[in-house]
Amino acid sequence: MKSMKSRFALILTSTAALLVAGSALAADAWPSKPVNIVVSFVPGGATDMVGRIIATELSTTFKQPFIVSNRPGAAGQVGTEYVAAQAHDGYTLLISATGHVMAPSMQSKVNYDPVKSFEPVSLLITMPNLLVVNPNIPAKTLPEFITWARTQKTVPFGTAGAGGSTHLSGELFRHLSGLPLSHIPYKGNGPSMTDVMGGQIPAAFVDTVSVGSLVSTGKVRAIAVTSGQRSTLYPDAPTIAEAGYKDYDLVNWVGLYAPAGTPAETVSRLNKEVVRIMNSPDVLARMQKLGADSSNKFDPQQFKKYVEDETRKWRKTIQLTGVSVEN
Repeated sequence: MKSMKSRFALILTSTAALLVAGSALAADAWPSKPVNIVVSFVPGGATDMVGRIIATELSTTFKQPFIVSNRPGAAGQVGTEYVAAQAHDGYTLLISATGHVMAPSMQSKVNYDPVKSFEPVSLLITMPNLLVVNPNIPAKTLPEFITWARTQKTVPFGTAGAGGSTHLSGELFRHLSGLPLSHIPYKGNGPSMTDVMGGQIPAAFVDTVSVGSLVSTGKVRAIAVTSGQRSTLYPDAPTIAEAGYKDYDLVNWVGLYAPAGTPAETVSRLNKEVVRIMNSPDVLARMQKLGADSSNKFDPQQFKKYVEDETRKWRKTIQLTGVSVEN
């Protein structure tokens, strides 16, 4: 009997070892077929551009096609929910933006959890928003803008649309400052910039990618940045925190994810290569010219913590401002 038990234990041990070895072998073999990178926005934007840079480089590195497919809709929710429901084998990845962590706190019908539904792979780029004004507004600095705004019955501010990071940036500033700010949602940052330049509205919140050359050419004036630290691209623009609102710190960012349960070995290999790509001199320069920063070197655990922290931060911001967007 004892001998039989010993043989049975040996069989179990051997089987377990084979399973572990098989799992490791499968991870080592990845990728053995094309990998689909779902970008949750339309072609042409910063998120899509980053996805295509990564896809080209990863295809060369891993000797398998990495193919970008755009699945836009509901501010990124359509593509995000699609990837959350895919197999966790490393062959379907997601690139999405800040709305990834905002939507569950803002909308009632969101079929994913920003952290639990995914394996965060890598933080790709970050970009703050800017508070910009029409050059004819009698305010060249943030304190001057605050003083001027207090004398107005209402100060309309434009954004890229309801419920996005530009909207929340303005609403948090309104909440903390008590200024008579009034939200004017546009269908994108371009139309809001057109109306600021034309004087139809005095101010807007816009991300550093979308503002393009409008600040450097003097068509709009940047008087504040929404991040906790000054932007290297706009070092003369103070943070809103510097005006006394010390807890104000909001940025846009884009991340790479895999479905929850994707093997850690696959996630680690992806992270290592993506960090290398995004920190290459050529990509760093391209992102800086675009208005974004790709210099972080987060490993998967650091990025996971970042996603968790950002989820809490945006949830608190949404609760404070009372902003909600229903599908």
